[in-house]
Amino acid sequence: MPSTIQGLSAPKAVLLSASLAASADIPRIRCLISKHPTAFSQETLLRVLLFLPETTPPQTYIPLLNAILRGEQLGIENENLKFDLSPVEGISDNTAQQKLSRLLPVLTSTDSTESLVTSYLIARADHIDTETGALSIAAELLQQFRRLPAIDQLFTGTVKVLYKLVYAFEREPTPELAIFRQLQVEDALEVLIADPDTITSDLAELVEPYLAVKAKKEWRHVWARLGALPLTQTVAIINEWDPPDDEEIREEWARWAIQLCYLCKETDPEARDTWEGMHSVHRRVGELMKLPEGEMPEKVGDLKDRQNSLFAATKQNLALLDTVISSSALLERSLAETVRIRLESSSDVQKAVMRQYVRSGANWDTRDDAAWTRVRDGARWLRQHGVLSKLTPEDVEQSILAGMLSGARFGLAKNIYVTNNRTSDLSLEEVEKVVLTVFNDYIDNATNGNKTRGKMKHAHQTLQILGPTPSPAITRAHALLNAIHALSSYSLTTRNGAPLLPVQIRITHHPLSLIPPLLNTNPCTFLKPDHLISIAQDLVLGTGGDPIDVPEKVLGMCTEAALQEQDFDTAYSFCTSRLLPLAKHSQEAASTLWRAALLAGKFGAAYEAMTGISPMGPTGLKFLEQKRELLAYALDYCPPEASMEVLAQWRRNEEEMEVLLELEKEAEAEHVRLGSGPVQQQQQERRASISREGEAPQSLFEVARGAARVFTAGRGMDMGAVGAMGSTLGGLAGGLQGGLQAMGQAQTADGERARKRDIVGGMVTRGLAGGLGWVLGAQPNMEQQRR
Repeated sequence: MPSTIQGLSAPKAVLLSASLAASADIPRIRCLISKHPTAFSQETLLRVLLFLPETTPPQTYIPLLNAILRGEQLGIENENLKFDLSPVEGISDNTAQQKLSRLLPVLTSTDSTESLVTSYLIARADHIDTETGALSIAAELLQQFRRLPAIDQLFTGTVKVLYKLVYAFEREPTPELAIFRQLQVEDALEVLIADPDTITSDLAELVEPYLAVKAKKEWRHVWARLGALPLTQTVAIINEWDPPDDEEIREEWARWAIQLCYLCKETDPEARDTWEGMHSVHRRVGELMKLPEGEMPEKVGDLKDRQNSLFAATKQNLALLDTVISSSALLERSLAETVRIRLESSSDVQKAVMRQYVRSGANWDTRDDAAWTRVRDGARWLRQHGVLSKLTPEDVEQSILAGMLSGARFGLAKNIYVTNNRTSDLSLEEVEKVVLTVFNDYIDNATNGNKTRGKMKHAHQTLQILGPTPSPAITRAHALLNAIHALSSYSLTTRNGAPLLPVQIRITHHPLSLIPPLLNTNPCTFLKPDHLISIAQDLVLGTGGDPIDVPEKVLGMCTEAALQEQDFDTAYSFCTSRLLPLAKHSQEAASTLWRAALLAGKFGAAYEAMTGISPMGPTGLKFLEQKRELLAYALDYCPPEASMEVLAQWRRNEEEMEVLLELEKEAEAEHVRLGSGPVQQQQQERRASISREGEAPQSLFEVARGAARVFTAGRGMDMGAVGAMGSTLGGLAGGLQGGLQAMGQAQTADGERARKRDIVGGMVTRGLAGGLGWVLGAQPNMEQQRR
């Protein structure tokens, strides 16, 4: 066995040096190396030095490392040192070599001396931190070799950063150096930016040096990390932290800051910190960046793409950002929505946005005058300086006026847009258009037609802001309002039984169609024709029609309603005293008259069905006479194609008259038989009530005159119609002649009764002759008829 170190084989010398390194015996290691220089290559020595305890002061072995780097021979500090050879005694060289292979760690890089030392230092630093946690020892070691590029990067970007995190920031827990070195950038940033109270200093003292040794593109992970923070916190960071003075990084920072504003989803106008924060971001970017000229984008593009041209830090983009921030606060919209309105929307879309702005907020319609004034100022700014630049001044004022009226601020609206109209951008004609639009809106949302309450009251107040000299359009609006108000006092429903709403009245295409259901559902309403005419005239005028023919149409409806309610006398009165005078001057009245008169002339069946008896005596004779008169008017004014129907009804009336006269004759004979002289006189007086001495009944002359007119017009009729009419008249003549013969056969009574029969017979004869004569176009010889 060798007794001195000189006698050791190379494997045993190296194995012994490893044992000496484990006890940090640097002097003996140097001595051993000097005795066996060929056994210790640079790599072998560095591998042996990895056996040094982690707490060994770096200054004790740094000279060895420097000597290796310089390629110097290791000198012997003390040649008289004694060695304990027991660690290598009793083993063979093969065994020593096997132990070395198993014990000595492998260095990762062996291309050069510098790479060998770099590999050793990295491994040594990892071991020190892992085994002892004494990062300060590792830092002390590495700092001495910062002349090596890899070690300098490791020290600056990793060890020093981790050192500050542990000792200056006292942040726990922190990862080991070996682990931290291997982290991906985004994972490392999770470690470095973990305390919300120290983010600004984290960025300046930790993140910047950490990323200084990384590629610049790695800053994208910082922007992503900061973008996940609350906006107010991010804004504070932007204002307090200066990004690295690198053009590329600062350009990326500016894009991120601008994008941050556009991605903010805040819409609350009361969040002043948010809006002011975004304004401060705008100012900060302007301060730190040299803003070049640029073109404003025409489209918004993808706001999630940081390369979007909208985010470039140019003068135009910064000006747009400032405008969009202020506009968003007013419009209560996110910046993303607002910038799209500015760059991509049409004027129609901007009009809709303006209307929404004017009516924003749950209680917008309860604003006072001061609040409306502020809204008006904001609306004007949005057009002149904000994002609604495609609107005209008139567009803005129309929205404001409509909003004020819809919010029931009638006094303010009148003061601005009527009394002091010259100070607004609207003419009085344009003001009127807005007034009518809001008026219709109120009508359409009203649930009751009474103009003293609710929406109808507001509709009335809306019209009144224009003063006492309304235009035709305002006059029509007042008419509609009055009509709806008047109709509200009646029961009026739709087909399904629901109350008729004001909007349904406003949009009706046939306003007079509302009168018949009103008459049907409100008994005796026909007794107020003038009131109904007034309502109908307002209805027609208010819905854009001409009310010139309304009175006769409503009178016709009232006549029909009277008959439906079994009031023949009122129907007769409407025809004779109201429609007949109008018919002489109005074609519409004539058309209404003949139809109403014909309907009344058919009333007998309904009367009998109602009472259960036929009219008798003077009442029956008067009733039939009134119907004859109405049918005469009907024949006089009806068109040729309707004359057959009128004449047919006339014949039925004559038949009823004959029956009644026969009953009268039988009653008279019965009274004579019983000797009832006074009764006989009464019956004669009843019959005399339907005649006038020396002339035919008015109704007969009327029907004859009408028939003549019809025949004259009938020259254009087909022969079948003329023949039918002749047959009808023939039947009429036959009926009347039969009546005359019956009356002639009764001329056996006393002289007074015979005289009265002669009077009635003469009346009928003259009427028949005169009527038929006129039908044939001849003039009756009245004197001959009397004889």
